[in-house]
Amino acid sequence: MNMWRTIDRLLGRPVCQLCGAVGLGPDICSGCFRDLPWNRQACPVCARPVATPGLCAPCVSRQPAFERAQAPLVYAFPVDRLLQRLKYGRYLPHARLLGELTGHRLRRLAERPAAIVPVPLHWRRFRSRGFNQASEIASIVARVTRVPLRDICRRRKNTPPLWSLPPPERRRQVAGAFECRHAPPKHVAVLDDVLTTGATAEALAVTLLRHGARRVDVWAVARSPGRLGQPQALRNV
Repeated sequence: MNMWRTIDRLLGRPVCQLCGAVGLGPDICSGCFRDLPWNRQACPVCARPVATPGLCAPCVSRQPAFERAQAPLVYAFPVDRLLQRLKYGRYLPHARLLGELTGHRLRRLAERPAAIVPVPLHWRRFRSRGFNQASEIASIVARVTRVPLRDICRRRKNTPPLWSLPPPERRRQVAGAFECRHAPPKHVAVLDDVLTTGATAEALAVTLLRHGARRVDVWAVARSPGRLGQPQALRNV
């Protein structure tokens, strides 16, 4: 029997988180799934959407500390609304949907890491928000990909929100922001919700490499196609 039909029979028909339609898959209907902003053509290093195949201009001039980034979706409607509602509206069911979408794409990779390391929040930010959206998504991705989750890093600097800062200032703010509590495996994937300039992911990658990792990849739900501005007001999605 089809897995989704089994879930349908046992738990009742699931409802799409985007349009409210009843469907056979958990949390999203086939129409909304088809219309998602998939990151179909991206830089093979940083996952930035590109017009033509090959490296993007920043990666031509400078190789980041991480080996390769993977982001199945583009940070555009409705993915941006889902992530904003999760992060600022504390709507945790979106973590399940986004983790499933990300995990099912990433489990196709021929070469997978030994562990997933979610980008940590500073304890003050965690206490204020009540959860870490990267960890919530990472737990779903770990289950789908069968790559173990290793929460081995902590954020020792309470950096300000980075969305309004230019790339050089972002890099300055997150430099030295992380530390490892345990030695990482040789090949790990840092997981975050959105990859924008890559400053946070790179800072964490540098920390993991200094503590013994040989290769660090970056996994994210979505990649920003350009400079990210102020988060837009939350809407019902």
